[in-house]
Amino acid sequence: MKFLLSMAVLSAAMTFCNLTEKLKTASEPAASRPVASTPKPLDKEALKAELLRMENDMTDAAMNGDVTLLAKNTTDDFELTGVDGKLQDKNAVLRDIKRERTIKSYSLTDVELVSASEDNAVLRYTMNLALRTGQHGSARVTDTFVKKDGVWLAKSEQQTMMKR
Repeated sequence: MKFLLSMAVLSAAMTFCNLTEKLKTASEPAASRPVASTPKPLDKEALKAELLRMENDMTDAAMNGDVTLLAKNTTDDFELTGVDGKLQDKNAVLRDIKRERTIKSYSLTDVELVSASEDNAVLRYTMNLALRTGQHGSARVTDTFVKKDGVWLAKSEQQTMMKR
């Protein structure tokens, strides 16, 4: 009788403390237990390709005088340090955008994703320009991006003229 009473007390205590569920989970095979979701690793090559597409789109927009695309793809506190060392905020950059008539073509080379996380990234590349006059020039560009509401936006750009 004592055995039955002690089993009843133990069973009541286990139920009260939710120990029966804990013991069931511990005894279940690992394959049948719910798996905690692990964060998907960052695909750096895909991110690099996405940011490079964005860079080309923004460069095309700048050459065509399209301030709408540039305004949409930059943060409100965007800053540009140009090859001349001049620092401009977003509004000043957008005011200076005009349809480009002196540049014949451009290319982005030596593209490198310097750093990346889920919400920020740094992309570095060389911008090569061919002018209609036949002159050529290159600048080393470093852009910082942040992700806001699932969308990548340019936060800053630093340009440095390269000597040939």
